[in-house]
Amino acid sequence: MGKIFLACGVLACALQAQTITTTPSILTFTYQSGAASLPAAQTVSVKASTGAPNYTTAVAPANAYWLTASPNSGALPATISVRVNPTSLAVGQYAAAVNLTLTGIAAPVVVAVNLTVTQAASTLAITPTILNLSGPPDPAPQTVTLTTDGAPISFTATSGASWMTVSPTVGVVLPGDSVTLTLTVTTAGLAAQTAPYTGKVTIVASGAAVTTKSQSVTVNLTVISLTPTITNIWPATLPVGAGAQTITIFGTNFYSATVAMVQGVAAPLATTVISPTALLAVVPSGLLTASGVLNVMAVNPPPGGASAGMAVPVTSAPSIAGIFSAASYASATVSPGELVTIFGTNIGPPIPASLTISNGYVSSSLNGVSVTIDGVAAPILYVSANQVTVQVPYEVTTPAVDNVVLTNGANPPANATVTTALTAPGIFTADGSGSGEAAALNNGASGITLNSSKNLATIGEIVTLYLTGEGNYNPPGLSGVPGATNTGYIIPSNINPLPQLSPLPTVTIGGVDASAGVSYAGVVPGSILGVLQVNVAIPTGAATGTAVPVTVTIGGNTTQANVTLGIHP
Repeated sequence: MGKIFLACGVLACALQAQTITTTPSILTFTYQSGAASLPAAQTVSVKASTGAPNYTTAVAPANAYWLTASPNSGALPATISVRVNPTSLAVGQYAAAVNLTLTGIAAPVVVAVNLTVTQAASTLAITPTILNLSGPPDPAPQTVTLTTDGAPISFTATSGASWMTVSPTVGVVLPGDSVTLTLTVTTAGLAAQTAPYTGKVTIVASGAAVTTKSQSVTVNLTVISLTPTITNIWPATLPVGAGAQTITIFGTNFYSATVAMVQGVAAPLATTVISPTALLAVVPSGLLTASGVLNVMAVNPPPGGASAGMAVPVTSAPSIAGIFSAASYASATVSPGELVTIFGTNIGPPIPASLTISNGYVSSSLNGVSVTIDGVAAPILYVSANQVTVQVPYEVTTPAVDNVVLTNGANPPANATVTTALTAPGIFTADGSGSGEAAALNNGASGITLNSSKNLATIGEIVTLYLTGEGNYNPPGLSGVPGATNTGYIIPSNINPLPQLSPLPTVTIGGVDASAGVSYAGVVPGSILGVLQVNVAIPTGAATGTAVPVTVTIGGNTTQANVTLGIHP
C-alpha cells in the first residue's frame, strides 16, 4: 500500500495532511512464451484520505509498450486496470511502473509492475506411437525416437506388458539431439489367438515445462498360429451305426481357433479346445453309417494350416482300448478274482445290461458278450457299447501275461493282454473315480452311516472299506460242490464261518499303522467273491480332517494313493 502525505497551506489547513492509498502497490505478472492467452488484467484501488483529487496515469519508462493502464484519467477514488502484453518479449525479467499524477500534488503515486517471461513449453515428440507386430518367430527389436523442440526434457519409460521390455527406462532428451528407446517383445508363453495382445509403453516427462506430461506407445502383438500336429486319437476306432461320437485328439500347437476336420468333409467337426495339446471333437452320426476310415486333421487359421491326417477306422469289429481295476482304475497288474473294467469300442450292446445269476454264479455270457482270460470264461457283471466289467477267473496263470479275448455277437473277437499278479488291491471310492473319498461306512454309536468329508468318523470308531484285487485266499470251492470253481460265486447270506484273509491286511490311516485294529477282512455276503470287506478301527494318533489318506496292503502290494477318509479331531 502506497501513501503520500501532503502539507496544506498554512492559512487554509495548517494542521491537516492528505493521504493517497494504492492497493496493491506492486503488481506481478508471469507469462510463458508462446502461450495462447495473455495474463489476466489486474486492478489497483486508489483512494484519497480527503477530497476527490483528479489524476492522470502514465507508464514509466515510456517505451514499456507491453504495459497499459486504464482509465488514463479521472477522480479519486478510482480503480485502475493494469494489463501486460508480453507477446514477442524475450524470456527474462521486466520491471516498469504506472505513475499516478494527482492535481495539486507534486510527487506522483507509483505502482510497480514486475513481469516474468518464461521459456515456452517444450514438446517431447515420440515416433512412432503405434507398433503392430506378429510372431512367432519373435519380431526384431523395435525402436522409438524421442526428441524435444525446446528445453532438455527428462523422462521415464515403463512397459505395461509382461511380454515386452523397454530400454533405457530413464534418460534426458537434449535440444538438437534424440534418444532411441528399444522395445523387445516375445511370444513365449502367449497362446495363439486371432485378436492381438495389446501393451503400452508409458513415457512420462519431467523437469522442463512440457506440453504433455505423459504419453504412450501402443504395441499390438499378434501371436500367429503354427502348423498343428496330431499324435494320438482316443478312441482309436469308432463303431458303425452309432450316434455322434466324441473323440479326444492329442497333439501340439492347438489354440482357441483350432478346429478338427475330416478329410473330404467341408464342414469342421464341433471342436472344444482343452489345452494347447488336447481337444475334443464330435464326429456326427452321418459319418458313421458304414465301415471305412476317417482321416482326422487339426486345422489352424493361416499361416498355421492343417496337420497330417490320422486314420480313425469306422468298424463294427470290437476294439479293446484298455483293461483297468474296477476300483482303482490302475492298469499295471490284475489278480485272480479281481473285478476289472474293459474299455473299448463296439465291445458290447448299445443298451447297457447288468449281470445275471444262475445257480449261485454270475453268468459268463451277457447280451451276446463273452470274455475269456487265459482261456477261462470270465463272469460278466456289466456290458455296454464301450465298457465291459468282468471278474478275472481264479484259474488264470499267475504271475503271467495272459491273453484276453472279448466276443460281441457275430463280430470278430477283440484281443488284448493283461499282466497278472498274486494280489493287486484297490479301494472302491465313493464317486467311482478311483480317487477321493473312499466308499466307506462309519460304525458308530448312532448306527451305520456313510463316511464322508461331512460325516466324519471318530478316533477309535470302526470304519468299513471295500476292495477288490485281494487275490485267491479261498482255494477250496466255497459252494461245497466237489470240483466247483470260486469264479463268479455269489456269497450266500447264511455262509458260516465267513471266509477271511490270512494273514489280515496291513492298514495305514492318517500316517499311523492301523493293522492292530483290523477286526475283519473277508467276503461280503450277497456279493461276488472277489469283493473284500475290511473293518478297521481308527487308530489313536491318526491325522484328522476331511481328507485323511488311507491305504491297505495285501501280499506286499498296496492300494492306490489319494483315497481318503473323513476323521473327526
